Amino acid sequence: MKLLLTFSFLLFLNIFFVQLQAQENPDYTEISDNLYVINETNGGNIAFLVTKKGIVVVDAGSTPENGKKTVSIIKSVSDKPIKYLILTHFHGDHINGISGFPNNVKIIAHRTLAENYTQLSRDNVNNYIEKVLPGYLVNLKLQMGSIENKESEEYLTLKKDYETNQEYYEDIQNIKFRDPDIVFDDFYRFRISDERIMLECPGPGHTNDNILVKFSNHNVIHMGDLVFNKTFPYTIEEHGVDIYNWVKILDDLKKENIFTVIPGHGEVGGKIILQEQSEYFKSLAQKVERLKNQGFNLDQIIAKCDIKDYKLVGNEDQFEVNITVIYNQLTASKVEWWDF
Repeated sequence: MKLLLTFSFLLFLNIFFVQLQAQENPDYTEISDNLYVINETNGGNIAFLVTKKGIVVVDAGSTPENGKKTVSIIKSVSDKPIKYLILTHFHGDHINGISGFPNNVKIIAHRTLAENYTQLSRDNVNNYIEKVLPGYLVNLKLQMGSIENKESEEYLTLKKDYETNQEYYEDIQNIKFRDPDIVFDDFYRFRISDERIMLECPGPGHTNDNILVKFSNHNVIHMGDLVFNKTFPYTIEEHGVDIYNWVKILDDLKKENIFTVIPGHGEVGGKIILQEQSEYFKSLAQKVERLKNQGFNLDQIIAKCDIKDYKLVGNEDQFEVNITVIYNQLTASKVEWWDF
């Protein structure tokens, strides 16, 4: 069994590591004066703002080692201290790198993030570290031992998988969650040097604790996983996903004076990527609703929805999950028609 086949299980365990083989020197891009994005460093997009009094970082990366590499990249840009680490939501690819950051960094997050981690992630992460991955490594070792030709492509592929996963196993044992130092419910605004940063919880969308980070001086917003640019979004009912409100969030933000959008995953873009994410959900929801009202059940609706109608690439296994979540929320809603 190859590692890619276990990805959906890892998603359930809330280890959103996306790829195990991290880039040694992940790229960063300056998208505005002193505002940078580290693109897909083995997890969600990370932003950091350099000011005269210190640095503000958005999201921590997917593993402790990934967090350390993020800090190293930041230090290559500026010798200013990292003052604040903002967490957009509790998923592992955004918070598991916390222990790679300096201990004196002040963590800011929504009030429910720590509770979500405790209730929905901690035990699953520990189980994965203590049982699931060790068993997988033993299985790989047995497969390697059964191959006589140690120079064969099959053996070398298994050997590479084993070494990669062994390294990953050693890394994730160092995951240490830290309760946020600053928590808020709806809004939190602060200044550092001459920069103004506004954090906002717009209600449930991707998760029930997702927040937006607005860099006011730059007309830039970090969306966390409220935007998956040009890929199918992850939607997990147990984590508080709300497709209807998600669309409302995106449509409201389109009216604001935003120039640049940093998505949780995918390339940085203009305001258009808010619209594209919204239109995907609207189109799919309207089709699911129409078929549901015609009397089709969920399995029939899934069969009638063609993934090729949506010009997205990546996370294709989430297409049926998106349909299921929309169907379940339509069924539970007292609103007969979702009027977007």
